[in-house]
Amino acid sequence: MPKCQNCEYEWAWWDTVKIGFKNNKKCLNCHKRQYVTPDVKRSHFLYYFVPGMVLLICKPLLNLSGTAFLSMAFLFVLIMIVTIPYTIKLTNEHEPLW
Repeated sequence: MPKCQNCEYEWAWWDTVKIGFKNNKKCLNCHKRQYVTPDVKRSHFLYYFVPGMVLLICKPLLNLSGTAFLSMAFLFVLIMIVTIPYTIKLTNEHEPLW
């Protein structure tokens, strides 16, 4: 789990999931705003968005039924939510993506 860069407070799993989607959040301990690093944002794009798009593109190519597609999409989202907290790194300053 990530730690606050100000006070070294280790974030809880659910708070880390939230910052993974919002990209910034105040530390529950010292109340300083923490941001997700640009490197992590780029890696999340590669590891989560690109495979999701591939899944959408493959649906008509593989002739997947609606149930099979929704099951695969649900599994993909579940894996994403479970793994996000273990890949997050925090910083004190908002840095540009590129």
